[in-house]
Amino acid sequence: MELQAKRALARLLEAHEDLKVAKLLSRKAQSRSLFHSQQGVEKALKACLGKVIIGDIKLHPVIKLINEKIIPTLPPQLQEQFKMLEDDAFLVERRWIDTRYEEIGAEGKILTPVFRFGKTDARSGIKSAEVIIFWATKTVNELFMLQLPESYQKIRKIAEKELNT
Repeated sequence: MELQAKRALARLLEAHEDLKVAKLLSRKAQSRSLFHSQQGVEKALKACLGKVIIGDIKLHPVIKLINEKIIPTLPPQLQEQFKMLEDDAFLVERRWIDTRYEEIGAEGKILTPVFRFGKTDARSGIKSAEVIIFWATKTVNELFMLQLPESYQKIRKIAEKELNT
């Protein structure tokens, strides 16, 4: 497996790990669950971007980059699927800052992530992360001509073999 494909695999594995953590935290720490959902989405989309951007991708507007650099290279079916998922991706991408830091709201009220997000937010983030990670896996397969499975456990086994050799 080529280096860029291995990095994409590593990012997909980490996206799945973040999703797993988001699910574990969804009942007790919703803002942290939403944080991990956002991280999973970001890593999954960066796995796709690894085909056209060599090195680290430190920018947060990954959806813009996906639309500019990846979508035009994909078959129509994957392009259409992303258009349907774009709202989910934007929903979670917007969470990159407000799940981490307090903000000053109206009349000087301090909005902290712990009090801002509830179970509905956590469930919504998880749902979005699931569909985007699924789409990103199919897209990575297309971009790198791989046959990665959708299952976290199976991807983990492949990653153990490919990344540790």
